Amino acid sequence: MDRGALRGADATDLALENLMTEQQAFDHHSAEHAADPVCAYRAIRQGPGSVRTDAHGGYTVLTRYEDIAAAASDHSAFSSAFELPGDEGYGGGITLPRNPDSGRTSLAEMDPPEWRRYRRMLNPIFTPGAVSRFSPRIQAITDEAIDRFVTKGSCDLVLDLVSPVPAIVTLEVLGMDTSEWERYAVPLHTSVYIPRDVRTPAWQELQDGFRWIFQQIRDEIARRRAEPKEGDLLAAIMNADDPEGPLDDALVFETAYTIVAAGVETTTSLLSSALWHLDRFPQDRQRLLDDPSLLDAACEEFLRYYTPEQAGARTVAQHAEIGDESFERGERVLLAWSSANRDEAQFPDADRFVLDRRPNRHMSFGYGIHRCLGSHLARQEIKIVLGEVLRRLPDYAIDRQRTELYPDLGLMYGYKHMPATFTPGERKKA
Repeated sequence: MDRGALRGADATDLALENLMTEQQAFDHHSAEHAADPVCAYRAIRQGPGSVRTDAHGGYTVLTRYEDIAAAASDHSAFSSAFELPGDEGYGGGITLPRNPDSGRTSLAEMDPPEWRRYRRMLNPIFTPGAVSRFSPRIQAITDEAIDRFVTKGSCDLVLDLVSPVPAIVTLEVLGMDTSEWERYAVPLHTSVYIPRDVRTPAWQELQDGFRWIFQQIRDEIARRRAEPKEGDLLAAIMNADDPEGPLDDALVFETAYTIVAAGVETTTSLLSSALWHLDRFPQDRQRLLDDPSLLDAACEEFLRYYTPEQAGARTVAQHAEIGDESFERGERVLLAWSSANRDEAQFPDADRFVLDRRPNRHMSFGYGIHRCLGSHLARQEIKIVLGEVLRRLPDYAIDRQRTELYPDLGLMYGYKHMPATFTPGERKKA
């Protein structure tokens, strides 16, 4: 069965039965989980609500909206920090397991009071009004991508559209060179599903790719220190106003890298799922073709239903209780955003895609103080790309036999390949 399709009650009952007997074996990076993550989380959510597992050094997964909201709102007990104060070298942060070769992910892995200073500096840069000035370039980049294949009548919607557009947009709004966007996109996409075995050549190749990305960002910061520029996000970050002074190069690097990583991978994953859905459910595509004003609500439902970032980790900093579970300092906890987004207690008929669902308080951009800083920019990209596909490729048909989901859906839900055909069209630019 297609992993994007919903399974019925029988599958949930079987998953729940297996869960009750094999709780310690739960692993969100396993092939078993990737076979049907929706059903896997539903079984926990409708059963005990949380599960403790021995995988990856041990952690507890929370699956219910209310419990996840409580943990995400309590940063004093459930820390996002890369290292807990007083635990020098302790690897915590928001990914589980931690990439052994990575560093801190800027604001996402800070707690107050440090977090408060940097968020205050960066909030004005990412308001809807501030990022709206990038809309014309997002539109132009999307047009150029479609122009490259629109006359052929076929493409790979991932490789030719939803991978290049977010990568190029992200690099351009930062003010960085876009000519080698693939050298950013390939490692960032690969990192979310590659087996975490540091001994393999593939892992070493991946780390080489990340070292190249890191060096490009550091080199750009050095160039800006020598010859300042204005008018882009990197300049705004470097010049952010704060009584304590500007960010140092290390914080500028962390912030820029976080924007690159989130902007390239998350948007690609969501767009690929949305395109898959509109092919699988033509009635929803037709509704958007007939009434484009529904696109705003549809984008929010795509985000809820096909949550791109499946889960985020926290480290327990002090004794806490969530539901019937008690947690002690040093324990690791996984907040399953995608499960919260399917919680029947929060979303009526949660396992049904409702194109115009309102209200829609999904957790796809996180929850609490660490709600995604770049959410407004991501929404702009999603709406522009989907809008152009509906206008210029209205009859696209995906070759589902050749479509590939990520083999590991523990961190990100997305597609590697999505071949499609359509009625050839005309380029916007000659």
